[in-house]
Amino acid sequence: MSIKKTPRYRSIADELINGILSKKYPLGSSLPAETELCTQLQASRHTVREALRILEEAGLISRRQGSGSEVIAQTPPVRYRQTVDNIEDLMQYGNASRFQVFACRELPADALLAGLLRCAVGTLCIELQGLRSERPARPLVPAAGLTQAAGSPASAPASAPAEPSSGRPFALSHVYFPPQPARRREKLLNIDSALPVMLAALDARTLGRIEQVFEAVTLDAPAAERLRTRKGAASLRAQRVYYDRNGQLTLAAISWHRADLFRYATVLRHESS
Repeated sequence: MSIKKTPRYRSIADELINGILSKKYPLGSSLPAETELCTQLQASRHTVREALRILEEAGLISRRQGSGSEVIAQTPPVRYRQTVDNIEDLMQYGNASRFQVFACRELPADALLAGLLRCAVGTLCIELQGLRSERPARPLVPAAGLTQAAGSPASAPASAPAEPSSGRPFALSHVYFPPQPARRREKLLNIDSALPVMLAALDARTLGRIEQVFEAVTLDAPAAERLRTRKGAASLRAQRVYYDRNGQLTLAAISWHRADLFRYATVLRHESS
């Protein structure tokens, strides 16, 4: 069995934390400057900064540009870490479910969408709508009014031909992309090619972070109809914003989950530092 080696930045963080706990760096004092730490520890500036970030997130130091790192606490607060190995674990949907796009369109961002995608109001963005079902489903039926051809700006979504009839849909998702290169835009506005492009954007190997917010809401009439339940039924609304490893926003998604068919579970592990 192989033993996973502790990253260098983690080792440096542990060394600095021990220095704070042992009062080598008393409360109110400053840690050595980044350049000094690099020399002392024979580490790169990036590695030292990652170590200092851990101390800052632990609530032990305060960092200000040009002022160094001040020790503000000598007892790290109790912290918990959510364990998620990959995007499938995060989404909590399992291997038996299936996501199917039933509509796609291009639309100008209103104030809310512009805030979500970090773009200017009026920017042409791409929206995909889809359902996640318990089991593989048949092709989708177009919803009333969703007949505009893909690629027409600010119009009704282009639609796939079917409503899932095998397997109950438990989540309705609206997925939003900021402006895309011409070739990718064309694929996202095509029902037949939109899903592979979306899944490629959600590849865990390219993602840097995911910001998510959950809230309990009731379903409006259109969402309830899509999810085959009654208007006003309870649901879990999940808003997620995905960023790549360079910090660039990739896409945002808002999903409504039927409360009677969906449960979100996580594992929290105690971290001492």
